[in-house]
Amino acid sequence: MNNIVSKTLLISLLIFSFSGLFAQAETDSTKQEEIVLVKMKNGAEYKGIIISKDSITLVIQSVNGEMNLIAKNIRTVERLYYEGEFEFENLHNTRYFFGPSGIPIKKGKGYYQNILATGNFVNYGITENISIGGGFEFISTVLGTPIWFLTPKVGFDISDKFHAGGGFIMAGILDGGILTLGYGVVTYGQAESNISIGTGYGFANGDLFDYPAIMVSGTHRVSNSIALLSENYVIPGSEVNSLYVGIQGIRIISRRSSFDIGVTIISNIVDEIPVLPFIGYVRMF
Repeated sequence: MNNIVSKTLLISLLIFSFSGLFAQAETDSTKQEEIVLVKMKNGAEYKGIIISKDSITLVIQSVNGEMNLIAKNIRTVERLYYEGEFEFENLHNTRYFFGPSGIPIKKGKGYYQNILATGNFVNYGITENISIGGGFEFISTVLGTPIWFLTPKVGFDISDKFHAGGGFIMAGILDGGILTLGYGVVTYGQAESNISIGTGYGFANGDLFDYPAIMVSGTHRVSNSIALLSENYVIPGSEVNSLYVGIQGIRIISRRSSFDIGVTIISNIVDEIPVLPFIGYVRMF
């Protein structure tokens, strides 16, 4: 147990050390005027401030100077409200590798997530504070005994930097048992850098587990396309049954998609399991 606690404290200190950097990042942010992203039919994209527009031409002021774009060649014009030091906002802020943050999924927004090629999940915001999600595991489905998941969540933006949420993570086998984890989580920070602390109790077929699970997770964006990511769980118990599960790695970010690459560490006082790979893909919609 002391070994597990030491690992968790060390990882937590690392998270706090890089999450403390976002105070400087926010101070360095420059407030921008309202900016638009213009997507052309040929696939080109231009970002800037609209100077003028009519049925023939859209004129924007970009970092490369004034640009005259032909209206009939424009596919979409998207207003960008992001203010920060990076080129675009990190939209992948409601979850870590798998576990949730306290930041809610906004109404009408959602994402598809694939984990290790076999796990498939979809989560969608039905109101500003409530989202619903679920998924299935591919191999078990092909074999005729699908493993399914249900992930409802409630989240609130208490302030710009404080967020709180809760919900259930349910997993089951068709015509089999159901395992449910009810959780609550508090997040400090914003999309680019944050830390979350949470706890949850599991129950299976009506029986409540003896001990809660404790979560400490965090993320810090270090460039336009890279964020550090850490997700950690401790399940206390007897010396034999105490368990630590952690995933450490990076997130490769784009405007709509992300790739998560990491290693999974599972250990208790008795056994040390070799690190396992973690690979995930997410597409926002």
